[in-house]
Amino acid sequence: MKIILFLTLFVTSSISQTAEWIYYNKVTSVTGLFASPDTISAYRIKPDGTENELIMDNNQITDISEDGLKILLHNMYDTNSLISLIDLESMDTLTVDNGGSNPRFTYVENEIVYYKNMNNNYGGDHIYKYSFIDSSETLIADSVGGLGVIISPDKQKFVFFQNNQDSMDVVIADIQSGQTSTLVTVIDMSNPYFPIFHCYWGPDDYIYLNLPDNNDISQLFRIHSSNGDASLIQLTEQNEHCMLLESNDIHLEKLAFAILDTVREYWLYDFESNETSYLGSIDSSFWPIHQTWSTDNSKMAIGEIWATGIYTPGPINIFDTVADSFTTLANSTWPPCFWVGETGEQVSIIDETLPITYNLYNAYPNPFNPATTIRYELLENGYVNITIYDMLGRQVKTLVNQAQDAGYRSIIWDATNDYGIPVSAGIYLYQIQAGGYITTKKMILLK
Repeated sequence: MKIILFLTLFVTSSISQTAEWIYYNKVTSVTGLFASPDTISAYRIKPDGTENELIMDNNQITDISEDGLKILLHNMYDTNSLISLIDLESMDTLTVDNGGSNPRFTYVENEIVYYKNMNNNYGGDHIYKYSFIDSSETLIADSVGGLGVIISPDKQKFVFFQNNQDSMDVVIADIQSGQTSTLVTVIDMSNPYFPIFHCYWGPDDYIYLNLPDNNDISQLFRIHSSNGDASLIQLTEQNEHCMLLESNDIHLEKLAFAILDTVREYWLYDFESNETSYLGSIDSSFWPIHQTWSTDNSKMAIGEIWATGIYTPGPINIFDTVADSFTTLANSTWPPCFWVGETGEQVSIIDETLPITYNLYNAYPNPFNPATTIRYELLENGYVNITIYDMLGRQVKTLVNQAQDAGYRSIIWDATNDYGIPVSAGIYLYQIQAGGYITTKKMILLK
């Protein structure tokens, strides 16, 4: 491991946690089928396009911490497979020589996991855990198919795929213990353009993935991440291939997927209602790959590539769920992308309008340590109760228990109980009751 000072025109002072940015990779030229080695760089841009800043030349951003203050980058063309971790407050950079690709943060500070190509046949690669504290590298998974590392919302586990002769095992690995368990064995798709590796570990503890149905048409499926409920559930019944858009977000309320055949459309899957809804048409020139959502889930950034038959950088398009509109934010980009920080437009909405319904948002950040903010909307004046429970249903803390006026509100939980004593790490439930509206969501406390 090396520790170097990060010097760039990017910024000269610490960065606000609440500043809203979209982090992405920009490509300036393409040689052959791929971007040339010296032309993929990490950038960040304001969601309204007013500011666009270079973070680091010749590196691709692969992950960003929940507070938006640390980023992981990878130089895919470096002979030493250099990985960099940048602290945007101290401006220091930690690096890993002879690392791998697609590094991701875990729930342990200064620890990452990454994929390493072992130059074997397809499906024989490895996933490693690396500690910046003692520079140790630990093998967690081998015989891996696919390039990505799909992390659980609490960042303590990941899902990967192991190749068999005519099938693939969907496997869960515990990052700290290294223990693995196979959820299910599935048949790999005959259509190579709709890979099984496009999957997402949802906030509901289900893993969402593309699989062929009985007619060999790619559909959206889900399977619970615990072995106790390892049965596949088909969520779509489209007549043409569906492709899940990848995402590193953990706060999503909806998940976007695309139909890419003679029909080209965006659709959304709602985690709470388990329903799908039509979003809009897709330009025939583009092939959507990645999605990231604003923290209030009102806007989605879609990373696309050009559908030219080769890997050609494409635009990032923003979909506004309120205005029901698409706009292009940046061109010549390469996935993934990350939407970080509080939504700036929320202030004007709160000041000028009242909610049209009751609503409870996902806690942010989530996972969190030491505190998280719970936002909610009240349609009418009335009594409101917000209570925290553990997974056994025992009351932990009452956050709100009083009459409140209609409007947009938020409350912070500092991970203490009703007696002011810090609670242990784990999964907690938060429930709101207001005007006949009752709903419950999960959040994860890390230590």
